[in-house]
Amino acid sequence: MVLIPALLGAVLFSDVAQRVVFLTLTGVSLWLFCRTLNQRLFSHFPKPWNIPTGPVGKRLWRIFVEVALQSRVVRDRPVAGIFHALVVWGFAAFAWVSLRHLSLGIRGLEHADNAPGFYGVFAAVWAIAVLLGMIALSFRRFVLRPKALGALSATSGLVAILISLLMVTYLLGWKTFPVPSTAWKINWWVHTLSFLALLVVIPRSKHLHLVLAPFAVFFRPETTSRVRALREDGEDLGLVRFKELSWKDVLDVNACVECGRCTEFCPANQIGGSLSPKEIILDMQRGLLHGGDVIAGTSAEKDAGSVCIQEQDLFQCLSCGACEYVCPVGIEHVGRKILDLRRGLVSEGRVSNDKVVTLFTTMERAPHNPWGITQDTRKKFIEGKQFPIFDGKQEWLFWLGCGLNFDPHGQDVAFAMKRILDSASLSWGVLSRESCCGEPARRGGNEYLYLQLAEELTKTLAQNGVKKIVSCCPHCTTMLDKDYRQINSYAALGIRVVHHSELIEGLLPKLRLEPSPGSVTYHDPCYLARGRGITQAPRQILHSCGVSVTETRHHGQNTFCCGAGGAQLFITDDRREQSAERVNQKRFSQIAETGASTVAVACPYCPIMLRDAAVHAKRDDIAILDLAEIVASRLKKGSGNGKPETIA
Repeated sequence: MVLIPALLGAVLFSDVAQRVVFLTLTGVSLWLFCRTLNQRLFSHFPKPWNIPTGPVGKRLWRIFVEVALQSRVVRDRPVAGIFHALVVWGFAAFAWVSLRHLSLGIRGLEHADNAPGFYGVFAAVWAIAVLLGMIALSFRRFVLRPKALGALSATSGLVAILISLLMVTYLLGWKTFPVPSTAWKINWWVHTLSFLALLVVIPRSKHLHLVLAPFAVFFRPETTSRVRALREDGEDLGLVRFKELSWKDVLDVNACVECGRCTEFCPANQIGGSLSPKEIILDMQRGLLHGGDVIAGTSAEKDAGSVCIQEQDLFQCLSCGACEYVCPVGIEHVGRKILDLRRGLVSEGRVSNDKVVTLFTTMERAPHNPWGITQDTRKKFIEGKQFPIFDGKQEWLFWLGCGLNFDPHGQDVAFAMKRILDSASLSWGVLSRESCCGEPARRGGNEYLYLQLAEELTKTLAQNGVKKIVSCCPHCTTMLDKDYRQINSYAALGIRVVHHSELIEGLLPKLRLEPSPGSVTYHDPCYLARGRGITQAPRQILHSCGVSVTETRHHGQNTFCCGAGGAQLFITDDRREQSAERVNQKRFSQIAETGASTVAVACPYCPIMLRDAAVHAKRDDIAILDLAEIVASRLKKGSGNGKPETIA
C-alpha cells in the first residue's frame, strides 16, 4: 500500500518517471489497438485485396461530405445527427490540443504552458459543445432507448464517460488549475489515461467505425451495390462460408455503427417482416469474429447455432437499396451480402422457399419468362401494333422486357413509346423474339439460370449487331448495363444501354409537344433513383409536358419501394402479409396523401404493385401512368413522319 503513493509521487514530481510511465502506457495502448485491429480486420482479409479503382476525387469529396460534414447522419435523424456531428467536429477541433497534450508526455511536464489565448477559447467552446452532444446522445441511448439502437451496450457507456472526461479535464486544465501545480498534473494524467483507454476500447466495440468509416465510405459505390461476378475457377458458388468474404465485406461488418438506420428504413421490416439489415451485418460480424463456417441456412439451423443468418430473412429483401442509402458508414448490404448469400443457398440446393423454387422452375421452361406466358402473346401484340423488327440496320433496339411484353398496361406503355420514337424520327426496332434477361433469376439467387439466359441473349444481340438499347424497365436496364457487363463476351459488344427516361429527356427538343396543365405525383423506382442515380430526368420530362409535380414525403433517392424488387413480385409470401400492411399498400398510402389524381411511374413493375394497392384501398380514382404515356398524350397530331435521325 505504501508503494502506490510512492509511485504516484514519482510520476507527479519526477520527470524521468513520468516519461517512462507515459511511454510505457502509450506503447501498450498502441500495441493493444493494433493487435485488436489485426484480429478483427486484417487477419480475415483475403489476398489479394482487389481494391477497386475509380474517380479518386469523387471518393475524397464523398468522405468530406459524409464523414467530415456528417451529411447522412444529420439528414436522416436531424436532432440526434446534430449532436453526433458536434462530437465529431469537436474531436477535429481538438486535434492540435491532443498533439500538444501528448507531446508533454515526451518533452516533460515542466515544459507545460497555457494554450494560446484564441485557440484555448476555441477549444473550450468545442469542449462544451462535445459535452452537450454526449449528454444528449447518452440520454437518448440510455433513457429514451430507441428500438433501432438495440440492446444497451456497456462499451457505449464507457466511451461516453471517457469522452466526457477528456472534455472536462481539458476545461479544468485550461482555466481552473494553474500550470504546473499538483492538481494540474493529476488532471493531465486523468486526461492522458482517458485518451489511452479510448485506444483500447474503440477497436473492441462498435466505435471501431470511427477508424473504419472513412475507408468504407471511400470504397462504396455511388449507387446500390451490385452482385459480384463469380470467379472463373468454377469453385465459386456464391457467398456460402465466412472464409469467402471479400476484404470490403470484412471492412463492412466491422464498420457497423449499430445505429439501426438500415433496419428503420427497410420497407420489408416496416411492414412487420423479420428482415433486419442491421442484424444481417451484426450476425456476420459475430460469426466472423467467432470463427463461424457456413453463414446462412434454415431457421432450424440458425436455432441450432450451425449458421448465423436464416434463409427467410434473406428472401424478404426487396433489393431496393434503402439500407445502403441511409447507412452513414458506407456498408453494402444488398448486392455484396444479401443477394450473394441467396446465390450461395441456391447453388447448394439449400432453399426451402417453395415460391422461389417455383419461380426458377417457371423460368427454366420455355418460353423462359417469370410468368410462363407464351411467345404467341408477344407476337400478336407487336404484329398488331406494327412494331418494326430489328434487323441490324436500325440505330436503337427497343428492349420490351417481360413487363412490356406480357402485362396489359406494359403493352400500353410500349405502344406509347413507339409513338415517341416515331415522333422523334428515330431508327429503331424490337427483337422478333425475346426471352427474359434473367433479372428475377439472378436477384433470386439462381446464377446458373441467369447465365444461361444471358448467354443466349448475348448471342442474339451480337448476331443482330445491336449497339444501342433503350428499355422502359429499370430492372432490365440495370441488368443490361451493369450485370451483363461482368460477362466478357457481352462487355466486348460495347452496347450503350439507357432507360427510356434518359432517352426521352434527350429527345425533348425534337418532340412536337403540346403542353397541357396537370398535377401528378411521381413515384421514383428504386432501381432508377438509387440504382442509377436518375431522379431529375423524369421530372424534367413531366415539366416539359406542362405537368406540375407534387412530391411524396419519400421521393428522389429517398424513395419508398413499391414492393416488387428483389424478385418479390414473384416470390412474396402473400399468406405472411395477409394480417399486416404490405409494402405496396404502404407506398400507395404515401402517394394518396399528396391528393394527386395521377401517379407517374417509370417502371413496369411499379404500376402492377400500385394498382393492386389501389384496388385494396378502393381508390379507382387515381390514375397510374408511365412517363411514356404522359409524353405520348402530349404529342401533336400528325407528328412522327420525319426521316430517321441519329441521336448521340
